[in-house]
Parts: sequence; structure tokens; C-alpha cells
Amino acid sequence: MPTATDPLLLLNTILEGIGQPLYVVDRDWRFVFYNGAAARYFGRPASEILGRTLWDAFSDRDSERGRMLAEAMEQRKRVSGEAVSLIGGNIVSYSIFPVGEGLGVMFYDVSARRRAEADRDAAEAALRKRTVELETILETVPTAVWFTNDRDARQLVANPRAQELLRTPGRIAATLSAPASERPTYRFFRNGVEAAPETLPMQRAARGEEVLPETIEVRFADGERRILLMRAASLRDAEGTAQGAVCAAADVTERHRYEDHLKLLVNELNHRVKNTLAIVQSIAALTLKDTDASVRADLEQRLLALGGVHNLLTDANWDGARLMALAQTSLKAHLGGLRERISFAGEDFRIRPKSAVAVSIALHELGTNAAKYGALSSERGSVAVRWTITGGRFRLTWEEIGGPAVHPPTRKGFGSRMIERALAVELQGSVKIDYRPGGVVCTVDAPLDVIQEGTPRL
Repeated sequence: MPTATDPLLLLNTILEGIGQPLYVVDRDWRFVFYNGAAARYFGRPASEILGRTLWDAFSDRDSERGRMLAEAMEQRKRVSGEAVSLIGGNIVSYSIFPVGEGLGVMFYDVSARRRAEADRDAAEAALRKRTVELETILETVPTAVWFTNDRDARQLVANPRAQELLRTPGRIAATLSAPASERPTYRFFRNGVEAAPETLPMQRAARGEEVLPETIEVRFADGERRILLMRAASLRDAEGTAQGAVCAAADVTERHRYEDHLKLLVNELNHRVKNTLAIVQSIAALTLKDTDASVRADLEQRLLALGGVHNLLTDANWDGARLMALAQTSLKAHLGGLRERISFAGEDFRIRPKSAVAVSIALHELGTNAAKYGALSSERGSVAVRWTITGGRFRLTWEEIGGPAVHPPTRKGFGSRMIERALAVELQGSVKIDYRPGGVVCTVDAPLDVIQEGTPRL
């Protein structure tokens, strides 16, 4: 009986235990050994293979594999490499070696490894391509970009625009967070107060904080100042831990200078317009000093109404005016002791400057007429000013209630002509004054995009 130390049993145990397909053929190509791993790989048991020739079991004698095996048998040499397997087209790493007068063949499937290597190579190639693309973008964009892999942001990598903007000599630069001896000479300021390094966008993002865009001033040792619009975001690993940050900055110095200059011009223009209105009022008063007092008063009130809407628009930098404030300002002359008798209702929104002037003058004329002849001329009369914005239309209604009986005028004065004609043209809509017995009703219907500030015009 063979024992554990029997050489043949020991060899068989080793050949079975290697875990890789292995078979041996004699000089006549007849199988003399065929281990369990080979049986599992080929799906054919040893009882079906042993004793048969290699070419009988696998009819590929004239293939490249067959010629390689024949050459190895003839020259008695060791051959190794990789090839496509007979089974499933997998890639196998093989080793062919002399065994006595025959050959031994051992192989193992490397398809998964080769696929993984191919995937890795493809991923590396894609990463290299992406890296080149990103570096090209960073080299060419006119925006300054910095990034760091240091949570303390003591050192940055900068693109050419960033180097130019902060006057750093190289691609890698120290920051204000670096040791004192390495820090640059520029400083950052918020609202005129120097910003501590740890509060700067890059440093905050590197610590993992969320950073909103902000405008910061940078000052250099020679006195030059630049205004930067800065944005920063954290660079995180797969677990979401901050490992650094990226920061971008646009130089908005010239834009801010232009805006400051524009504000100065607008303020000067507003001041001159106010002075002009005051001069016009003085000229009108002197010119009409010998005319009817009511005529002078009407003109003065119209000029005051125009000045009131001008002030509203000036306060908003001529970016439109809120409709509720506009309506109340336009009727200010009639709100003194009649405040509770004039009601306003409607969704408040910003009205375009050009439309604001037209609506304001129209409301003033309606208020003046109501105070002289309509609902506001009696103790119990009232006025309701209502507006809606629905279906892309703006609709405003002026309704007088509880005043003297109304009779249609025999002729139209300046106010009614201005309201029905000029206002309709200005708002590109329709305006109608209805002289009902119970009180005057004026209705305005116009496209909302003509009235509302911020609505796109087609």
C-alpha cells in the first residue's frame, strides 16, 4: 500500500494541489496525466481523456498551437507565453516543458487580469487626456485659477493669469497662510478692513467650508489696488473629506470703476433735473402771476407730480418704481385730509420708468378732477384704485363712489385728453373714461411686458 512518503503519491498530490490545469503527453502524444483542474477547465473527465492522443481529443494539430507543441516536442525546449484558449476564447498564460520523452502543459486563465489591465490602461489614458485638456484650459482661460492639496492652503499652484494677477513669479506660490518669512507682500481687504488669512475663500474652502462668491480688494506694496470677484470650492476624496481647494478670481476693477463713474453721472444728472424742475416751477409762477390762480395751481401741481415720480425713479437709480408707492405719490396732493377716502388694491410690482411717468401723470389728473368735480369734492365720496396682472395683461381701474351726480362733459379738457390718448399710446393699450351717474370710472388695459420692469420684451 502506498504511504504518504511514497514519491509517486507525493508527486500526484502536488500536481493535483497546484490548482492550475496540467496535462502530460508521451512522445506519441498520448495523455499520461490529466489533473482535476484540467478536467474542470475543459469540462471533460480524466476517464475520457487518458489513453487518447492529444490530436484525437483536441483536433487542432494544424493550428498555430499545434505547430508550437510539435516544435517544442521536437526540439525538447521550454516554451511559455499567452494565447487564446480553445475554451470560450479566454486568454491563458501557458508553459510547455519537456517531461521524459513527452511534454507537460500547464496554463491558467488570465482573462480577468488582462481585462482589468486593459480597463486600467484605458482609464489611465482617459485621465491623461483629461489632465492635458484641463491643463490646456487653465493655461488659456483669462480667469485666474489657484488650487491646493494642503488643508492649510500655505502653498498654491497658479495658472498664468493667476500669476499675473497676484504678481507671483512661478507656478507654485506661497500664500498669506505660509510662515511669515515666506508670505507675499500683497494683502486682502473686505470693506476697507484687512482680512485675516484664515478667512479668505481658498483657506476656508480647503478646511471644507462652503464658500459663497464674494468681492475682495487686493492691495500691493506699491499702492496699486485691484478688486477681485472670487469663488472657491473644496476638493474632496472619495469619502467626502476635504483635501484641498480650488479658487477662481475675475478682475472686476474696471467694471467697479465704471459703475462708480456711472453712479456719479446719474447722481449729477438727477441733481440737475431736480434743479431744472425747480427753475421751471419758478418760471411758470412768474409767467402766470397775472393769470387765474387756479390755472397757476394746476400747473404747479402737475410739476410737483412730475417731480414726485422723478424722485421715486431717482431713488431706484431709474430701475423702475414700485407701483403701490407710485400710486400713492401721484395722489399725494389729495391724500392730505382724504387719506381714508382713497383706497389702493393690487399686487405690488416694479413698473418701467417710462410707463411710471405716464401712469403717475394720469393718476394725478384723475385725482385733480375728482377733487374739483367728482367724488373727492363731497364729504362722503371715495375713490378705489385697483389693478390686476393676469394673462399677460395689466388692468387698472379708477372708480369714484358717493360723489355728486356725474354728467358727461360738453368738451374734453387737457386731463381727459392726456389720459385717453397719451397714456394709451405710451402703454400700447386702451384707456377709457366712463362718466357714469354714480361716479367716474377709468379703465386701463395694456400688455404686462410694456408695464412691468424685468419682463422680457418680444
